[in-house]
Amino acid sequence: MRLRPVITRYLASLLLVTASSCSINIPPPDLYSDPDAITTVQSARSLLTSCYLLYPHYEYELSMLGNDFCPTSLSGKNVDLQNLYNWQDKDISKLATDVWLAYYNTIASCDVLTERLPNVVAADGTDDAAEVAAITAEVKTLKALCYLQLLRLYAPAYDEGAEADGIVIKSQVGLEFPARSSVAVCTDFIRSLLTEAAATANAPSQNGWLSQHAAVYLLAELELYAGNWTAALAYAQQLLEAAPATALTAQGYARLWEPASFEGRLFAFNTATTYYAGIEFDAAEGDYFALNPALLLSDGDARKPLNEYPMEMAGATRSLLGKYNRCNKLGQTIAYIDQLRYAGALFIAAETLARTGQEAEARQLVNDYLSAMGATPIDAHVSGTALTEAILQEKAKEFAGEGTNWFDLKRTHTALPRLNRWGVATASTVKPDDYRWSWPIPSAEYKYNEAVTQNDGWPINR
Repeated sequence: MRLRPVITRYLASLLLVTASSCSINIPPPDLYSDPDAITTVQSARSLLTSCYLLYPHYEYELSMLGNDFCPTSLSGKNVDLQNLYNWQDKDISKLATDVWLAYYNTIASCDVLTERLPNVVAADGTDDAAEVAAITAEVKTLKALCYLQLLRLYAPAYDEGAEADGIVIKSQVGLEFPARSSVAVCTDFIRSLLTEAAATANAPSQNGWLSQHAAVYLLAELELYAGNWTAALAYAQQLLEAAPATALTAQGYARLWEPASFEGRLFAFNTATTYYAGIEFDAAEGDYFALNPALLLSDGDARKPLNEYPMEMAGATRSLLGKYNRCNKLGQTIAYIDQLRYAGALFIAAETLARTGQEAEARQLVNDYLSAMGATPIDAHVSGTALTEAILQEKAKEFAGEGTNWFDLKRTHTALPRLNRWGVATASTVKPDDYRWSWPIPSAEYKYNEAVTQNDGWPINR
């Protein structure tokens, strides 16, 4: 069993430097730690742990921008959240700056570790060589995850133009001033990282490490983003064939929100801090936002008591977000932040089956899962575009509040209603061609790098 290493001085040094950075250009690696310090498997694993801890968690904010929530009677008490929900330019710009920096700082720490890995010497008579290979694969997967998030946030959807400006690909640790690579080039770069990682046999015993299956999952996600339905389907099916029996059951779903490691998770980040607490205004009065009524589950669905938290607010019982929010309200420990789930692979497979004309298989795959949860299946007569939309709707219900639905809305060019209080009506609609779907490049990047361009619709403040 792989034990979680003790965080050493590398983490403190790394956090101090990255917190003071203002762009993707970071100080030389000797300012992170002694360049000769990473020479053992234990020290390499410790530095990798710091990379995991640097990964940012904006699932709540992405859910706010997506279709997951609706305002409550308390929303006006947090103007910043309300403005973000309403897609105000200023608030998206502020979030975009924070997110850009956080992901690139994680990438920078991965690059520092990658530079030092050749110095790690495997001890004779041990399995250190396999552990070095695992660390190498994990750092590639983590870096690929960061780049994929950045690409989907700051670049247009793939089908809007593969040659459009994507994101900045770093080629070294330290100063460099590259232009934004095209969406296609960025996609190829991420695919290369993940393909290399997926070739390494790596099956950690705990959820907090990125496995070989996690790399395969991200390949499925990447090909879905790129519209390569056949490839996405193949990767998703590979995962479903390897899924443990507990992964897609009602009992397994309940275990996703428990603090113990669980084989039914593909990957989850460890956390020892509060998570998702920002949605709550007050324990007695309720939350700033409630679940979108369109994403509520039917009675008898085994996920309903976990996804939804009923609470008296403004004279009626409202359905607030469950999951982590429910854990917080009940005083339960949150030890893992679910990032990759077998249910995600199932919905990728179902969508791509539907898009490639295999509608009966797509419908059966989703309905088997819905039946296992005690949910209403998709009607046998639903087909064509309506079937794809039905699958995506079920996926949105499954992942409500987890920060993933926004990406599907952008990828599928779906209009996004901004709901009024309790979601009883639409206050406004974000159109599929709205420029704000592609977040602004922070001024810290293009102000000193004339090769970096700004996305259409956003101001340039050089």
